[in-house]
Amino acid sequence: MMSRDIIGILIIALIYLCLLVVVFSPTIYAAWFYFMGRKVQIKSKSLLRIVVLTGCANAIVAYFLMHFAFDHFLASNVAEKEALAVQTMNNAIVSQQRFFATHGRYYSVGPVRGPYQNDLGLTVEKDVILEMVPQWDKAKAQETFQAYALHVWGKGLLLNTTEGKVEKAPADSEVSAMVRSKLLNSVK
Repeated sequence: MMSRDIIGILIIALIYLCLLVVVFSPTIYAAWFYFMGRKVQIKSKSLLRIVVLTGCANAIVAYFLMHFAFDHFLASNVAEKEALAVQTMNNAIVSQQRFFATHGRYYSVGPVRGPYQNDLGLTVEKDVILEMVPQWDKAKAQETFQAYALHVWGKGLLLNTTEGKVEKAPADSEVSAMVRSKLLNSVK
């Protein structure tokens, strides 16, 4: 587990390093000209000025590219993934209620990773992990079920409420971290 996390971090760091080299390649090229000019005894302040201006221009471009990527691609991408998990949870709740109305009990599913579909009308979207477990509600003295869902690339854990609605679990809770870890590790 620990080595997998370290390898993942190293791969992400390598990708960011490659992106930095690509974005700052004009600055690297200009700096190379400056250092080669110094080695062959060319005394020109314009080369140093070109290196500094190119570096500033690349820093500005990198700043805007970073904000563009985080604001437009990553945020909307995570929102799409979370929407798929919500859609799966809604489908699971409807499927459970339909099954309970017909058979008088709830059924157990998973954890399963989508794409998954069963003959009871349950559809799990791609890369969404779902687990449903029948339970006995002691307070209401009736049968109920607990459902958890998350998207592999999403941030939050979803669960069902007693009213049949979808709710996002608190991200900083210990239970949320434990269930999230269990779901992710169960469907590798």
